[in-house]
Amino acid sequence: MIPKNNDMRFEVTTRCNYKCIICPREKITRKIETMGLKFFKYLFDKVTGETAQYDTLTFPGMGEPLLDKSLNKKIKYAKMKKRDMSVLILTNGSLLTPQRFRELEDLGVNSVRVSLYAHNSVSYAKIHGTKNGPQYDKIRDNLVEISRIKMNTKLLLTFNLVKEINDDSLSDWINFWSDKADLLEAWMPHNWVDAKSYRSLQKRMLNTCSRPFIGPLQVQVDGTVNMCCFDFNGKLTIGDLKKQSLKEIFSSNLCNKIVKCHKDGNFNKSNLICENCDQRNKNKDGVMIYNSKFDINERVKQISTTYKKILS
Repeated sequence: MIPKNNDMRFEVTTRCNYKCIICPREKITRKIETMGLKFFKYLFDKVTGETAQYDTLTFPGMGEPLLDKSLNKKIKYAKMKKRDMSVLILTNGSLLTPQRFRELEDLGVNSVRVSLYAHNSVSYAKIHGTKNGPQYDKIRDNLVEISRIKMNTKLLLTFNLVKEINDDSLSDWINFWSDKADLLEAWMPHNWVDAKSYRSLQKRMLNTCSRPFIGPLQVQVDGTVNMCCFDFNGKLTIGDLKKQSLKEIFSSNLCNKIVKCHKDGNFNKSNLICENCDQRNKNKDGVMIYNSKFDINERVKQISTTYKKILS
């Protein structure tokens, strides 16, 4: 059964121009590539032809979406095929000039979420792995100008706190951007399942993170479907849209196995990465540090793009 969710996420590229220390890029074994326009159209049509439940198209993934030279055409095609489709973009902001933002706004993009994990050039270079201090000043100035000219497209900024690198500048970051962005969020980094160790696994774990039941559709750059956005190497790949329908994918043996484990809360000898994933931690205290719009305790129970509830 296809999970009841309105968000389909397309990873249009696995290429990235950054080496953020909270990202497991150095451990990626999947092919580094970009999804062609023709292939995107095929996948988009296949998904929307099978079900009408998706009204939101998000461009996240393990790469930087703005590196995709056909991204504008992909957005234009999606909006042409489904006029009321909301489009959301997650980006590191390195290529987000005011002119680029205007283009996205003209295409009808609803929001652009920028990962901005610092408030000075030194910590920015350390945490984003740019080795280029002036890069921060350029991005800051671009975002300030964008905040001045934006009309319909919302600007969202996300901060991930890393101790001894940027933890002393969060309050300044909030104060500076509070009147410029439509939403500010500050988080403690997660573990990417087992790639990092920012969060400790708790003794008391939830049976499920709820993603197998009501999570968004995760379409990877090669057309495969992944159960979870934190699974950067596709260990929870449940099917392939090149060969299967969504109904077939969500009825696959691996999908059924994942669903059963999450239903029972029993991952013993399952060999599923879900067993030791911090997303199943029961106590969410300290996961979110700040949110300018939402109650923190409720925000951690919502999907990062559509704010639909993920935990029952």
